[in-house]
Amino acid sequence: MGVAAPLVLLAAVAAARAASAGPAATPNALEEARGAVSIDWGEGTVIARAGAAADLRMPSADLARPGSERRARASAVTRLKEALAALPLGGGRTLPADAVERALGRAELVDVEYQSNGGAVVRLRARFGDWLPAPPPAGPALVLGEARLGAAPALRVAGQEVASGAARYRIGAPPAGTHAIAVKVDREGRWNARAEKVNKGDKADRPEKDLVDRLAGAAILIYVQKVLR
Repeated sequence: MGVAAPLVLLAAVAAARAASAGPAATPNALEEARGAVSIDWGEGTVIARAGAAADLRMPSADLARPGSERRARASAVTRLKEALAALPLGGGRTLPADAVERALGRAELVDVEYQSNGGAVVRLRARFGDWLPAPPPAGPALVLGEARLGAAPALRVAGQEVASGAARYRIGAPPAGTHAIAVKVDREGRWNARAEKVNKGDKADRPEKDLVDRLAGAAILIYVQKVLR
């Protein structure tokens, strides 16, 4: 007992310290950095960052900042355009040129950092779905085991392929009470969803048609257990 008691006490102290330290930090699988561009798959955003040095011919830092901001904005727009053109929608699809231009026209200024020497750094943000002609309607939630992330994935429903409008992601299982549609990924990487016949009335006779209507061009939330790169 004389030896065991101190050992038990030391174990208790170690456990208390571990508990107070909290869980170990883990990387956010839904945030992706591509050089000066960051993609947040959870929020559904693409942010481009760019800076510009001050024109040393200007008489003061204050007078140099407007020109620096304009040049930084132009560089950020170029980076954002390239990022949107390369953004994976899912299934090997990317945005057409007109959709990229539409999203650029709706890009938002996140912030401007002015440097003491007159330089400036800006961040511009485009949201998933900004490339659509109109805001997407809310669609159903989906759940699948593992997936490569896409900003507007297409799904097969009863042999018909239907493309969503925009997607956001969550890691883990859907909360209780969420009627998420289970998605199966086949060997070719295609997402397959099956409609469940749960309602009575006219729609009960055509659940697949109803699901296609709810998915087409919609903003969907996807719960995934594992993100593939």
